[in-house]
Amino acid sequence: MHPYLKTGMKILILSQVYWPDNVAVSLFVSDLSWKLAESGHQVEVWSGQYPYEKSGEKYPPRESRSGVEIRRLRNTGLGKSNTLFRLFDFFTFNFLILAKLWRLPKRKYDWVIVSTVPPMLPFMAALMKNVKQYHLYYWIMDLQPELSIQSGMIRAGSILASGLTFMGDLVMRRSDHIAVLDRFMKDRVQQKSNKPERNISITPLWPVLKQHYDGHRLNNPFRQAHGWRDKIVVMYSGNHSYVHPVNTLLEAALIMKDEPELLFVFIGEGVRKKEVTIFKEQNRLKNIVQLPFQPRENVHHSLAAADLQVVILGDGQVGNTHPNKIYGALAVGRPVVYIGPGPSHITDVLDKIPGNIKADHGQPEALAQKMMDLVKNRDQLDQVGRNNAAYARKNLDPIKLQTQMLSRMNQIFEQNNQYTYD
Repeated sequence: MHPYLKTGMKILILSQVYWPDNVAVSLFVSDLSWKLAESGHQVEVWSGQYPYEKSGEKYPPRESRSGVEIRRLRNTGLGKSNTLFRLFDFFTFNFLILAKLWRLPKRKYDWVIVSTVPPMLPFMAALMKNVKQYHLYYWIMDLQPELSIQSGMIRAGSILASGLTFMGDLVMRRSDHIAVLDRFMKDRVQQKSNKPERNISITPLWPVLKQHYDGHRLNNPFRQAHGWRDKIVVMYSGNHSYVHPVNTLLEAALIMKDEPELLFVFIGEGVRKKEVTIFKEQNRLKNIVQLPFQPRENVHHSLAAADLQVVILGDGQVGNTHPNKIYGALAVGRPVVYIGPGPSHITDVLDKIPGNIKADHGQPEALAQKMMDLVKNRDQLDQVGRNNAAYARKNLDPIKLQTQMLSRMNQIFEQNNQYTYD
């Protein structure tokens, strides 16, 4: 047991995505839940019964893993083929969470930990907090509805925007502690919540790789399986989210379509995946390859099969969201191509490691030129990768970062071990 705590806490974690889902939030929530259970807490997770990205599958309703009790709700699984289906799946999950919280005995859990998938889930937890008398730990991965408003998904000033903003502000007011991912997000949360600084902490994320591939690039089994030989692979791996526009990268691929040694690989799912497919087909591009999400046990091979790893952040989204692709790219020792605004949490890292590429949205010609300049110098390309790997070894050790987060959480649990109303 952690020295700050005499007994383990009863902890409930709410997240639509959880192991064995491979989307980022699932991986981080899963890692945290196992770490909490390992340290002596009683941990239960409520999640969805359907995989986030795959259709036609269903997870068991009850399961135990690494000391964590998993309860999967019978939400709908219409899928992500259109926005209406996706919203309905979100609605049914949130409704079931609210109903299940309503039936809870008071003080059954000491703490409820909630993240931001799906949107409005934190509101359900905040709504029932005082009624059921638990403490609320709010782990913000994306700041909603600000993220959706800035991206144009929700019209600024609309009734919907105002309603969702009210809900988001209520969650912050009722949270006993708010964990954010970077200094930019912390600034935004402090402005919105007016909470003391001690009630908001920056919780760095970690690479989600379970293994590392240290062999020669040409011997990489993922590269060999797909027949990429000695091509220079530019890879975007992860969720194709609406807040991470791929247009500039696609236009750069079009500019470099006659460079036979270059291949652009898009791995993952999401609402923008169709954009990649349409662009590829309309322009008859043979230098673009699309692949599905890779299982976590294979990610170290897929990421290391690239020569350049792409990280994208939409304009105006600094502080609203936090692409974690940067950590995997650094961990596998590959140069980073960052497309997005600065300063950001990504430029904070890249400014410490010379040689990586930074580019603005809407400037594909400049991006293409920067990539060509780097890939034509193999020695420089390899040196940038080695520098990135060295930075990751020093600063991004998963066990160290998870332990630091757990230690901070245990201190928070101890400081709030007696229930008080807002």
